[in-house]
Amino acid sequence: MLHEMFSGSNCGPCLEADQRVIDIQDARTGQYTHVAYQVGSDPYMSAESVGRRMYYLPGESSYDIPFLHADGVNGLHPNLTNDGEGYLEDDFDGFAELSSPLEITVTHTLSGQTVEAEIQIDLLEAVASENLVLHAAIVEAVTYNNVGTNGQTEFHDVMKKMMPDDEGTPIDVLTVGETAEFSLKWRFRGDYVSGTGPSNMVDHDAEHTVEAFEALYVVAWVQDIETWEVFQSARSDL
Repeated sequence: MLHEMFSGSNCGPCLEADQRVIDIQDARTGQYTHVAYQVGSDPYMSAESVGRRMYYLPGESSYDIPFLHADGVNGLHPNLTNDGEGYLEDDFDGFAELSSPLEITVTHTLSGQTVEAEIQIDLLEAVASENLVLHAAIVEAVTYNNVGTNGQTEFHDVMKKMMPDDEGTPIDVLTVGETAEFSLKWRFRGDYVSGTGPSNMVDHDAEHTVEAFEALYVVAWVQDIETWEVFQSARSDL
């Protein structure tokens, strides 16, 4: 199951929300993928992270955090759902028990500051959708330099770049029993830049916010762009 977590280091409730999600993931090892989009006023926020948040808020001009989307269609506040009990392992299990009509395999290679991903999609059952898109996020396992005011000292699975961007790659009709293959690549330009933030978001054409390139991996998922449903997700190994 895919967790898309929208959070920020200067957001007070995000400390509890992030830890709640991490605790559930630790109890469900191997059953999830996780992409953390730093937004709000986090130093590592980007136009793409804000773009993913606004994707789930059509017609709106602002957003709240923390917020979690599980497999796209399940949107919730991790601290306030279940009448204030918060996001629970039972919620995770309910979302995760749904069968998937496809399998995804992701591998990546790192050469200097270039990340190349090979993604295979195998359709096991027919999908009644003509609006499928492949999303791929380059993720840094742990970051430390975006500490803010909320007490968090490290941040897990932080999105650094979408490939090619936050709109993804349209998928042609998939055929049951056949494998669709995608090759995606991104070269991080320039040097690490500090001092980024809401009024000075990272310029991917000239700089980057990757703290450790060896800590990068790729998360890929197939989503219906109209209904938000995520049919499957997978990640490459570090």
